[in-house]
Amino acid sequence: MKISRKGAFSGSAHLNETQVIAYLDGELPRTERESARDHLESCWTCRSLLSEVQCSIEAFLDVRMTLLPEEPAFSETRVEQFRQRLSRHASSLDEQPVPFKDRLASLWAHTMHAVGYLVRPRQAITAAVLVVTMLVVMFTDVLNTRVSADTVLARASKYESSHSPAAGQVSRTSLRVERIDRKNPGGKVVKQLGTVTILRDSAQPEMYIQAQGVSGQSKSEIVSDNQGNPNQDLLGILLSPEDEGFAQYVRSQHWVPDISTEEFHRLGAAQGTAPSAKKEDGVLDVSYQFGANPEGIAEALLQVDPSDYAPTSISFLTNSQDEQREYRFTRTAFSLEPRTPEIAELFAPLAATTTTDTTSDRRKLPALSRPTPLSYSQTRASAEEVAVSNALHKADACLGEEIYIFPMSDGSLLVQGLVDSNARREAIIRTLVPIAHDVRVEIYLPREIKSGSDLYNPPEQFAEKVPANLSGDQDATLADLSSGQSPLYERLNQHFSQPGVSREDADKQVAVFSNEVVTIARQTFLHAWALKRLDGEFSTARTAGLSSAELHEIDEMRQDHRRWIATLAKRESEMLVPLAGSTTPLASSGVSDVMDSDTLVALAQTQNELVKALFADSRQAAHADANLSRLLAVARRMGS
Repeated sequence: MKISRKGAFSGSAHLNETQVIAYLDGELPRTERESARDHLESCWTCRSLLSEVQCSIEAFLDVRMTLLPEEPAFSETRVEQFRQRLSRHASSLDEQPVPFKDRLASLWAHTMHAVGYLVRPRQAITAAVLVVTMLVVMFTDVLNTRVSADTVLARASKYESSHSPAAGQVSRTSLRVERIDRKNPGGKVVKQLGTVTILRDSAQPEMYIQAQGVSGQSKSEIVSDNQGNPNQDLLGILLSPEDEGFAQYVRSQHWVPDISTEEFHRLGAAQGTAPSAKKEDGVLDVSYQFGANPEGIAEALLQVDPSDYAPTSISFLTNSQDEQREYRFTRTAFSLEPRTPEIAELFAPLAATTTTDTTSDRRKLPALSRPTPLSYSQTRASAEEVAVSNALHKADACLGEEIYIFPMSDGSLLVQGLVDSNARREAIIRTLVPIAHDVRVEIYLPREIKSGSDLYNPPEQFAEKVPANLSGDQDATLADLSSGQSPLYERLNQHFSQPGVSREDADKQVAVFSNEVVTIARQTFLHAWALKRLDGEFSTARTAGLSSAELHEIDEMRQDHRRWIATLAKRESEMLVPLAGSTTPLASSGVSDVMDSDTLVALAQTQNELVKALFADSRQAAHADANLSRLLAVARRMGS
């Protein structure tokens, strides 16, 4: 659970689930809504319930979306067709002005006609059915797949144009190449063949293409746009002798290994076939069906994301009695990057060649080196890095989530990490968009990480990760009161057992109290850990070149974490003092103890261990008093 950056804690009556749902739906009266909002800002328990209800609603909506019929992929096209028909109809009408008396007579006739239908229900129903049928016919275009395929390709081409590199930029596209054997006795077999990286330059109409096989061998080439004729050995790095049929097809079609509508059109034009389209498994498939050819390629398939019409993969399928194979090129990454001198050098050989140069000379290109992360000791913090860090701080992305800012070898920044939901990823990206113009953002979901190779290791200062039971997305608490055997259970039960309070209500208050203590301890640790990360990322050596305003921004982030650590520790102390046999909090020494981040992390870790011993580990019952005293001492020190 994330901490709201305002409000205090409250011991007032808690909201029930019905009230929470009414609050979310906006059904509460104004006074009750304001009261509920104030209570939620100050109550950990009700905020936790609110979060659970929201998660349940989101889960319901996800399931609902899978059960609802899919929205027509080409609804906008049908609306446009209907408008065009209306326009043609309007143009055929006489545009001479109609006299007022004639218009009045026409209006009266239509009104009486409508009244007549109202008094004749059967005819009205028939007319309504006829109108609905006409609308369905006008807006449904299921038979015209050619138009649908052309529409998808046109929109995909528009997407590509809008994502082309601007002046001073290059676009980088990474592809994964696979061979899928479908006709296999043991089931479908997928084999990785290698990768392809494509750079498009904003300064000249050429593409730099590098293919790298699984063995590590690579080959590079410059290809002119609209003149796809790459070296026939370029894909030879990826293919083996058993792929000779596909290799011959690629050479005969002069196909550039690129997922683009232009290259896909080239395949269909060569065969003289028309494309068809369909929507399957939430993806738009555009297909060229080929007749018999010597290479055995039966179909070329382009997949497009229906949300933004971005081409995602292109496949070549064989269909023979002996084998059924698919050669799939899948886009794994796309980014717009600054046109650095290193990247500009890749295109220099082509720009410098003359007509007397031989083909072999032109293809002796430098290898493409992808920017790599640099250590903090090798770099200085920049103003943009401070802005990105502050944005992540405001989004609470520093509290337990594995999100890091990497200084890269080309001078750029990379924000990379792992989150537990797509909604969280979108929220972080929206936070970064206004300030991170030249920053690459790679936020993954757990299901998107196959082998761990997609993520860089954390910066060296934070090689140790946050413990799993203390991470920001941990839903369960450490409190375990199911058996009633935690060391403080009886003491808590006596504390909350009042005249007129049932045993069941007392148990609920014990559970709420225990979970709040555990949550406070976990959040205190996350703030201490985030403070340690800030001190490592923005050390004195790295911030030497920053302005006073940027240094102040870093200090504000540090102070924010320190304030929360102190506030949480004081609240925990106030909650636990009555259990220690005292009615007032332990007195402070009056001396402000400004501790470094390492000390705070150590104290927070000790705090969590003591909370676990008191609220979850029944074996520690004999040491309950000593552990409670130690916990209060730790909380008082952190709260000073």
